[in-house]
Amino acid sequence: MKVTVAHTPDPDDSFMFYGMFEGLIETHNKYEQIVEDIETLNKKARYALYDITAISGNAYAGVHHTYDLLSSGASFGVKTGPIVVSREKLNLGNSVLGVPGFGTSAYFLYKFFGPSPRKFVECRFDTIPDRILSGEIEAGILIHDEQLTFQKKGLVKILDLGEEWKKFSGGLPVPLGFNAAKTAMDRKSLRGFLDDFRRSIAYGFSHEDDALKYSMKFARYNDLELERKFVKLYVNELTEDFGQTGRKALDLYYRKAADIGLIKGFTPTII
Repeated sequence: MKVTVAHTPDPDDSFMFYGMFEGLIETHNKYEQIVEDIETLNKKARYALYDITAISGNAYAGVHHTYDLLSSGASFGVKTGPIVVSREKLNLGNSVLGVPGFGTSAYFLYKFFGPSPRKFVECRFDTIPDRILSGEIEAGILIHDEQLTFQKKGLVKILDLGEEWKKFSGGLPVPLGFNAAKTAMDRKSLRGFLDDFRRSIAYGFSHEDDALKYSMKFARYNDLELERKFVKLYVNELTEDFGQTGRKALDLYYRKAADIGLIKGFTPTII
């Protein structure tokens, strides 16, 4: 049976799957690779289209009955998190604010710590800087590579959601993106995927330059060192298995979301 695996084109995701999808490690399963942006995958998860899918922490709350979270391959912000930028310092409570998808963890984090804007506008994440510069929106939440390039575009940071989370959580990492497996997925195939994926992550770590060059096939910027910097932000000590540290962060994240009425409380199933 072929296992469908959907991940984003972001370099941290492609870095982790390099060994698997380039045939550099032996695998238990045959795989079909699907590459789509995170908000598209968040929305498709509602229909359980893929056996394994990348998903935001926020979006997972809506599909926790049909998907289980995997402890491997998660993106936790150990040193960083989403940021809010604009052309100049402004009052966010009176702004039109671009959001990289209402299913993203970045949106929940803003709802946790930011003032309610005049209006939220859902935007594809990589268009947010240009939309600010054009005046279509006044501020925006940045994720992925855009966090490393906004200053070159003349934008300024006005709120650091990663720092706000750190203060709130007592230093726990920021829950951002995850991999999830269909609850109904064949257990033998799932065990095979988990073993393959962990070995693929380890292969990427031990062949960093080659894995980064592979990631450039999907990258938005033709800058290897920029992508290296990005990968090192999110492929870290929690990637192979986020363990108790990740579980504590997730528990706090979902309790906070439930406390302010963003979701109904639940306990995620983590494999």
